[in-house]
Amino acid sequence: MGKRIVPFILMLTVLLSGSFAVIAQAATVNKAFLVEQAKGKAPDVKLYMTGTEMSAQVPVSGSITDIALSQNGEIRTFDETGEGIRIIVLFDNSGSINKEQFKEAKKQLKKLRKNLKNNDELQIYTVGTTDINSDKTDVLEGTASAVAADQLQADLDKIGAIPYIEDREGKTILYRSINQVLEEQAAQTSINALRTVILLITDGEDDSDDVNGMDNDKDATLENVQNSSIPIYGILLNNTIANPNAKKIKFTKNKILNSDNGHGYYYNCSADEDAGAVKKAFKKMDEIFRQQTYVVNLIANTNKAVAGKNILNIAVNNQAIDPIMADYSDYTQEADAPVIVGSVKKEGKNSITFSIEDANGVNLADASDQTHYNIQKDAKDGAGKVWTIDQVNANQNGGNVQIKLTVKEKEFFNGDYTLIVSGIRDESQDQNVMTNVKAVFSVEDGLDEKEEARKELLQKYWWIALIALIIVIGVIVIIIAKKKSVKIIEKEIDIGELNHADSKMIRLTITDRSGAIKDVEWNVEGSLFVGRSDICNIFFDDDRLSKQHFVIEVTKLGCYIDDLESTNGTFVNGVKMTNRRLLLDGDVITAGREKFVFHVAKNEIPIEETDEEYTD
Repeated sequence: MGKRIVPFILMLTVLLSGSFAVIAQAATVNKAFLVEQAKGKAPDVKLYMTGTEMSAQVPVSGSITDIALSQNGEIRTFDETGEGIRIIVLFDNSGSINKEQFKEAKKQLKKLRKNLKNNDELQIYTVGTTDINSDKTDVLEGTASAVAADQLQADLDKIGAIPYIEDREGKTILYRSINQVLEEQAAQTSINALRTVILLITDGEDDSDDVNGMDNDKDATLENVQNSSIPIYGILLNNTIANPNAKKIKFTKNKILNSDNGHGYYYNCSADEDAGAVKKAFKKMDEIFRQQTYVVNLIANTNKAVAGKNILNIAVNNQAIDPIMADYSDYTQEADAPVIVGSVKKEGKNSITFSIEDANGVNLADASDQTHYNIQKDAKDGAGKVWTIDQVNANQNGGNVQIKLTVKEKEFFNGDYTLIVSGIRDESQDQNVMTNVKAVFSVEDGLDEKEEARKELLQKYWWIALIALIIVIGVIVIIIAKKKSVKIIEKEIDIGELNHADSKMIRLTITDRSGAIKDVEWNVEGSLFVGRSDICNIFFDDDRLSKQHFVIEVTKLGCYIDDLESTNGTFVNGVKMTNRRLLLDGDVITAGREKFVFHVAKNEIPIEETDEEYTD
């Protein structure tokens, strides 16, 4: 029994040891979803995503500042897209790393160079040196690509010639080199740039930050890594020196190569001195780079860009994952302004509804401004009524805005109309503006324009009609007054005296203020008024005359003169009148600047001079 148990225990020990070795050398794929790199040019964003649960079937969305991003098209593996990749290798060739692993790493770098695809690029730098003040060394003296086939052998020779620095005075300038590469690749995050990754082949030790003024502080380097859009992968090699800088190695492993900071993975080959682990690490990296990384395209509903680098938030299955920094400052130009979609419809008695649409969205503030709209009734002469916009209601739904315009007038007229929209911008980076965009609509259940015009004319000018009526009445009154001036005189007349009114022919020799003399015969029926007003029987343009200055009244008894309370008085034969008096042939009447000589016409004989034989 004992003999059987011992071999079993030994076998179990070997198996367990092998399992631990495999675990120690496995890649640290410890996230379900990870965004390795993001490249943007509004409205598009391209993501390179990996992780233990990442697949072509998971729904992905995102946002940058307040701009929402939705999935655009199918998710595919990197290999399926046919895109190229730029791999930048920082290779530690100092004597602190395991020499056998170093040799295997060179073999794998040669293989990597041979297997470059048409769109791939490769840069290799060594970071081991005997001069701590020196910079990284460019192994290939430039960028290698598959299309440069004539350079393949030369590149392989250069990789094979990478020296292993045996000298214990050799140093590693890892952090300084990381900072330099990140700065050099800062512009490689545009959407059309190659996907770029940095691959560290190192034991994690760094000596460069011991030199002051070289911008190699480990914390500053970590900050650069965190703020970069370039992912950092690593293959950790075994450190062979007796007293390695454990703190530095731990910082590189747990900080620089942590997927939360560098957005990549590292494969740990530092557990033993096995060169085979390095081969597995390169194979694993190739799988991650090509088969296990998925390309996700997102798109915004506007090409509005965001200045500088900003945090890009990503959600998978509507669950947020770790964000990444992204440059979204570039954009694709778009020249289309918003348009009116669908038909314009009458709603209610004095409102219309319609929609404005743009792929980038419509500026809601512009759409709510009534000065951007004009409604005009169609007319042959182009001078149709322009309606006054009283209220605008604008409701946004994505890239579509529903508009309701209400006019101040109570109701539209029947007929055809033209709606003109100008000055409304879209929400694109270009802010394209609508200019005299027209839409027509008709009203069939409105008011009759001609009838409303008549009503409006009456309402507007009724007072003119009233004034005209008053004038007509006034003219009639004047005509009547001229014919029967007694009705106009504001003088109390004895009814008994009117009953004795008579008709006589009189003659007046008139001398006006200019000295002109004129004889006027007048058949007086009742009264003859003289004054400045044109309602008088005889009137003069003389400011010394009152409007109605004096009156000559004819009765059966004779002709009488009476002053009508004039301002300057009436004089008969030079004497100012104070009472009514009888006029005799030859009496001289003075009023204002005019003089009147009273005569009884030849066919009229004054009563005072009538012979007895004519009294009957």
